[in-house]
Amino acid sequence: MAEALSRTDEHPGGVLDALEYALRLAFFAAVPFGIVVLASLVPMTAALVNIVLALGAFFFGEVLRKHAQARGWLGAILRRQLAFEEYYRDRPPKPFLYYVVYPLLFPYWLAVSEARREFWLFKGYTVVTFLLAAISGAYRYFAVYQPEIGFKTFLLSFGIGLAIEALAVIMFLMPIATTVVALHKRAQHGRLVALLIVGLLSVGVAIAILAHRHRTFPSLEARQRVSTRTFANRKHAESVADEALRLAWKERRKKNYERESDGTVDGAPLDLARAKLGAFYRPDEAAAFELWTTARGDKTPMMILYAEGPRRGKPVFRAMRADGTIVTSAKDIPKSALKVMRTVGEF
Repeated sequence: MAEALSRTDEHPGGVLDALEYALRLAFFAAVPFGIVVLASLVPMTAALVNIVLALGAFFFGEVLRKHAQARGWLGAILRRQLAFEEYYRDRPPKPFLYYVVYPLLFPYWLAVSEARREFWLFKGYTVVTFLLAAISGAYRYFAVYQPEIGFKTFLLSFGIGLAIEALAVIMFLMPIATTVVALHKRAQHGRLVALLIVGLLSVGVAIAILAHRHRTFPSLEARQRVSTRTFANRKHAESVADEALRLAWKERRKKNYERESDGTVDGAPLDLARAKLGAFYRPDEAAAFELWTTARGDKTPMMILYAEGPRRGKPVFRAMRADGTIVTSAKDIPKSALKVMRTVGEF
């Protein structure tokens, strides 16, 4: 299978060419959307920087090469990207399907010398990913995790995120970059522009969907931090949450946000609650919290401040009745609220 996929056709045409381009279109329509969604769940800064650098080297390879030769420091920074561009300048990329299923061909691209050489070029991007992620991770540990969350918890989250970023570079960068090279070498500029437009539209649709979601879309890391930070200093977390609920109740009593039925609360009450939570939680952690309230005519009105968290573990929530009484047991929370809060943890 690997040998069949590795054959190159410098003068494609006909049905096979059309099918391959259709596959490229589908990839560029789906993958950028997936990258945006994945980046909202897992830190992807290093992987995205790598993809941008690689594509920039392909589009502006000659210009960058001239400047790199004149400025040694620029050449040192772009050495990997320029070597990547030079490799494909002399060797046309393999068929697109080869790069789509590349991770499944693991034995092949280590055993065959030419395939191994190509892999080592992409491996350089994973090294850059590790370096960028390490720098970002060091900053996040001291600025985001500390002082409540320890190094062990950080290291686990960092390791998982790093593995995902490294895999993303291989899975996303290779098909995208080799597509740009292949179509550029064949002078199929119209097709290349069409793919780029499709990719940009895919990114735009993903961003629009995430921006207009009714509920927040906290990252998996942020959800874990909410739970860990809360139980690391539970007394402080509860004190801040109680004050946040009091502010939300005060805003609700203005009768601008009354509800005829049970449900989540948006607008000023939620904004005030999240702002108060910022006294203890990090901004993305505070944004993971939601508000739920009983209906206006409920005999025992209650408001619940809860956060999306890991499926396993103790749920993060704080509930308060209209008279200021704190509710701490999940057994005293209305079933309709528990249904909405199903992503919080194990009730």
